[in-house]
Amino acid sequence: MDSLLMNHKKFLYHFKNVRWAKGRHETYLCYVVKRRDSATSFSLDFGHLRNKNGCHVELLFLRYISDWDLDPGRCYRVTWFTSWSPCYDCARHVADFLRGNPNLSLRIFTARLYFCEDRKAEPEGLRRLHRAGVQIAVMTFKPLYEVDDLRDAFRTLGL
Repeated sequence: MDSLLMNHKKFLYHFKNVRWAKGRHETYLCYVVKRRDSATSFSLDFGHLRNKNGCHVELLFLRYISDWDLDPGRCYRVTWFTSWSPCYDCARHVADFLRGNPNLSLRIFTARLYFCEDRKAEPEGLRRLHRAGVQIAVMTFKPLYEVDDLRDAFRTLGL
């Protein structure tokens, strides 16, 4: 896993929603994990990851959280802020993971939609995530600071 803190300039560069994302070949994933107890929630962890050694960042996160001893009797909410939306294969893995962990919900805010040569696969992957209960939205820079989880994370990080 990368350092808990992401360099501010790196964040702005990789998460800027631009039409032509020249030079942005890595995918970054900032995450917030909360446990919900009745009407309140508690932050358990936050940080960021990036793809490494040919392994997509979504799969790295699934490996990371799979190592946790999540209580099946408690509800968890994970929020991702990604520089690129998941590819079809990652979307399939994430949807399968969520089906196997019904006490975990996921929201994804992405800076840009990823499309490969097969332009039909990625939209189908996003639909699969939606059917698995994932809330997905494309973010613009202004609303990025208005999302409660990210605003709280920025306050914690001093950004």
